[in-house]
Amino acid sequence: MKVLALLTLLAAPQEPATHLDEMLAEATAATPAAILVLADQGAVELSAPILDGLGARLATAEGKQLLLLGRLQAWADQPTGVERLVELLDPADLDLSFAALQTLRLPAFHSVESANSALGIWLADQVAEDAPRLWVEGQYTLFHSSTGAHRRAALRNMRSVMMSENLDLRTAAVLALGRSGSPLGADEIDALQKISEGISSDSVLAESLLQQVEQQERFRSKIAALQSLQSSTPQSSNSKSVNKEPLAVLDELLLRIRTQHMEGDKYSDEELIAAAADGMLRRLDPHSTYFSSEEYGQFMFDMTQAYGGIGAYVNTVDNVFTILRPIYSGPAYGAGLLSGDKILAVDGWSTVDQPNDEIIKRLKGEPGTEVKLEVYRTGWTKPKDIAVERARIKLPTVQTEMLPGGILYMELIEFSEDVAMMIVRAINAAQDQGELNGVVLDLRNNPGGYLMEAVQICDVFLPKGKVVVTTKSRSGSDEVYKTRVGELVSPDVPLTILINEYSASASEIVSGALSSHGRAVTVGARTYGKGSVQNVFPMRAETDEPFQDSDSTAGPRNGLHDEWEAFEDVNGNGKYDYGARVKLTIAYYYLPDGSTIHTQRDRDGRITDPGGVHPDREVEFPQMDFVVARELNRLLAEDPFRPYAERIFAEDHVLATELAINDLRDIKRYPGWDAFYTSLDTELDPQEARRWVRRMLRGVVSDDRGKVFPGNGFLGDYVEDPQLQEAIRAVLERSKLTYEDVPEYAELIAQG
Repeated sequence: MKVLALLTLLAAPQEPATHLDEMLAEATAATPAAILVLADQGAVELSAPILDGLGARLATAEGKQLLLLGRLQAWADQPTGVERLVELLDPADLDLSFAALQTLRLPAFHSVESANSALGIWLADQVAEDAPRLWVEGQYTLFHSSTGAHRRAALRNMRSVMMSENLDLRTAAVLALGRSGSPLGADEIDALQKISEGISSDSVLAESLLQQVEQQERFRSKIAALQSLQSSTPQSSNSKSVNKEPLAVLDELLLRIRTQHMEGDKYSDEELIAAAADGMLRRLDPHSTYFSSEEYGQFMFDMTQAYGGIGAYVNTVDNVFTILRPIYSGPAYGAGLLSGDKILAVDGWSTVDQPNDEIIKRLKGEPGTEVKLEVYRTGWTKPKDIAVERARIKLPTVQTEMLPGGILYMELIEFSEDVAMMIVRAINAAQDQGELNGVVLDLRNNPGGYLMEAVQICDVFLPKGKVVVTTKSRSGSDEVYKTRVGELVSPDVPLTILINEYSASASEIVSGALSSHGRAVTVGARTYGKGSVQNVFPMRAETDEPFQDSDSTAGPRNGLHDEWEAFEDVNGNGKYDYGARVKLTIAYYYLPDGSTIHTQRDRDGRITDPGGVHPDREVEFPQMDFVVARELNRLLAEDPFRPYAERIFAEDHVLATELAINDLRDIKRYPGWDAFYTSLDTELDPQEARRWVRRMLRGVVSDDRGKVFPGNGFLGDYVEDPQLQEAIRAVLERSKLTYEDVPEYAELIAQG
């Protein structure tokens, strides 16, 4: 923008200052958010002398005009006076305060010491609990200073409130720490995990931060293993120090930590060596990983998505172990268990004050065996004993729903085993039910999985012999993956693929390949950019414990240890342990057009090319306004939406189901709405309240119909999801229809 401003100066060297006066007048009546846009756009039009002369005006400006001038200073050659933006920080006007802090975080101000010092002084005079979000946002802004002292102070201050009794302050602090990109401790990661389990805007942010944070201290190895690896490598007689010096450094560091560091007695050698392994692999790339025994076991579980148990998503809610939602194809739902049921005991063993892992361990077992649960449900006068026969549970990875207009919506959660076959079955079933006018494949938030499943999904939609992806490695040998059979879905059936910034790896291969061949229209946001191949290699230093891979009622031998199979407990810890593994990046993916989706980085880890798949139609999912999010947090803590939704369902099952599928955004269709909304005692827009009532209602109706609504929250809900709405439009356009031709969609447009 600075270059554009200089070009404008050459074209009109005598530009009058009246345009700046007009901008100042406009700012007086604008919202803080609009002022930021006004300033950024206006900087292009103002000449360099005017931009560089803003310091004098800043000295006397107030309020919104001060915000505008401070924002414009970002484009001046020598920004001065911006420390006055700190005067705008006021808990009584959060919108203006957050706009000022957002401005102070601009790169042009990172090295302006007067502004950073003024902010530091203001923060020192504040009581964090009085305005938690503003105080934390101020610390987060100070963290962006180029001065190390300010950055360290900001991190220290945000961490100092992690034990505060103020939940809002703790939440804001850990979210800001996650946004800062600084390494997080175990307690901070745990705090993010708890926040992510909610249904607020904070939960959405926490979940996205967790996806970016790799678990610390996850690598377990022994120094003896490193020494063994060294001793197994042949050395010439004159290489006496080449391979020994690195280990000598580790030895000395371990000794100093054990004897001198204030926290040295809290960590074992194995944990510290694991941190060293972490550093080595982080230096290479973000995707190479060292798996400890426990982590590899979880990795295998995630990839196979099968286990022996009751079949339910569970967690502790309000200190009681609760079924969040049964898996509708599983035995828990078959035995009558529903969302919200409280499990008080497992085979007579009380779950009160017990860790989730221990409870889940008791729920699992060999398929065909029985577990007796003591269950309480709201409305019951006393708990009931319910027997559930365990089964081999395969977590669903494809969720489907037929949408109006004959469109099959498929949410693909990850690329685990047999996903391609599940998609084929879903499409065949839809075609058997009637005319199939199109398919929407939702790959948003899909982290990837097996490469061959991605290739086979492309097989469903492309002719035989089409290139899906090529891998190129250091060996110089390219491996080309092509479709092997003719398409199973007619090319006349339109296909749209939903993607976002959390679509990675196999998701990017499928969306990129089908888009490159012109078979699919992609909708949403640029994908994550993970275009690399990782192979998992066993470590000689730590091998799997032996086990008996036996046939059972769950199925034949699978080469993996299942919960019920006998094993040799080598280390005597009472559980089966996998050996360590290392996952290394060995190649990069290339799409049919020759491009790579891989994010490129320099040696210091800085991104030089974001990579990813850019959508054919870019549609943003709207971000929630801060004021709305704050009010929703208050209401969700009180939880008035679910009881109202349950009451609607209890009084009229048919109406409840209709509202869950499509309420036309019409609050008049909700019985007793006026009284309910009045009881909220809120300034929240009635439409926002309606959205959250309906979100709860969809969960209640899922239990009744024994089938989950695909998607997550408002994602996957064509009434509320603008990206899905655009995907539907793309399908209908290729089927010679329009959005307005389908009554359900037309009525939504009419409702506005």
